[in-house]
Amino acid sequence: MSSNSSDLKNLYKDLQSSINDDKLYWIRNDAKIKAVVTSKNYDEFRDYVAAAHLSSLTRKELMEKRPVKWNKTML
Repeated sequence: MSSNSSDLKNLYKDLQSSINDDKLYWIRNDAKIKAVVTSKNYDEFRDYVAAAHLSSLTRKELMEKRPVKWNKTML
């Protein structure tokens, strides 16, 4: 009975991974279609496709003031 449970968990993980991979594929594919028309060179095209999965910051995120500690050893 335990092996069936672990098999189902593994199957579920594989399914979730495949779904996420498929979503990323289509996001990048849409970006490629847009970038082919708008990009001036390959570097711009590549950057556009590489950043396709990123989302914009919301106004709330922009307004938040968070202290940034870039070099903790200097503090």
